[in-house]
Amino acid sequence: MFKERFAKTIAEYERFWERTNTDRPILNGTYRLPDVEPFRAPTSPYERWMDLDYKHAEFRHRFLKELGYVAEGVPMCFTNYGPGCFAACIGGEYELRPDTIWFDKKQLIEDFENPPEIRFDPESEIWQSVVAEQARYAADPDLHFSITDIGGVIDIIASLRGTENLLYDLYDYPDEFKEMILRVRTEWKKAFDQQLETVRRAGQPFNHWMNVPSAKPWYPIQCDFSYMISPKQFEEFVLPDVVDLAQYMDRSIYHLDGPGEIPHLDMLLDIPELTGIQWVAGDGNAPLTDECWFDLYRRIQDKNKNIILIGGIGEHDMAGAERLIKSIDPKGVYISFGASSREKAEEMVEAVTEWSR
Repeated sequence: MFKERFAKTIAEYERFWERTNTDRPILNGTYRLPDVEPFRAPTSPYERWMDLDYKHAEFRHRFLKELGYVAEGVPMCFTNYGPGCFAACIGGEYELRPDTIWFDKKQLIEDFENPPEIRFDPESEIWQSVVAEQARYAADPDLHFSITDIGGVIDIIASLRGTENLLYDLYDYPDEFKEMILRVRTEWKKAFDQQLETVRRAGQPFNHWMNVPSAKPWYPIQCDFSYMISPKQFEEFVLPDVVDLAQYMDRSIYHLDGPGEIPHLDMLLDIPELTGIQWVAGDGNAPLTDECWFDLYRRIQDKNKNIILIGGIGEHDMAGAERLIKSIDPKGVYISFGASSREKAEEMVEAVTEWSR
């Protein structure tokens, strides 16, 4: 039973959220179990994304047969319908691909002079699949599931308008764009609240694709679109949206995706209700253990914000892991990692504990 196996582990995450883990960072550690073949690959994009029998069986195999857990390691079934699937629940179209789902195949917002009606449709195909999948996991005593990736409000608009078009709209239709943000966010909250009720009925902790369980509702706030705009534009268009959402939920983590978003960091850190930052260095950039990011971590911690580093350390770079752990305060820090064996995973936990002293 999931609750019996991981009740103590889930409770440990409250130490992360409350910033009382002073001994070492919270570690979501996993390792590969020996002599277990991976689950078969999907035969089509449809099976990968929409076949609930396949998805349920794949999760059970992965979490109950392929992986073991150390420290605060905990399995989580990510109810995954692609990043920002809410676009398909307010009139957008989607395209299934082997590795993701695209939501920018139809320009629903052709212009801001005659914008379409924006309304959350709980009967839409994607949302009905989300509901059915979560109901299946809720009925499985061995599994724990996540809220789906609804997406960032402005990223959703970008997928329905086109990113390049939206960049021009910042200059041509600033007031209309702000009104669209408000309209989409209003509908977004309806979907978010419905997801919270699903989790409450199941009696499970609140979780998301980051896999950081919480006793209180939270969500990863994000705006990948902000990579392409100036701090002044971020302050005008994005910051009010982030503040509103951070105030709407009990806890929140901002998904800071790459160096292009660093110019906006100070504004984010000044939001009292924002709990923390998840830093993603991005493809082609230095790893999370590189010293070039240590000043960023200090800036976050100086503002008493939590830090989430997914895949932040590994057995292949113990020297880098040591530098990272010794450079930060463990309080309010979450790091996930995967190891090749139980022995290697336990060595990592012991080393992080020692380095944190």
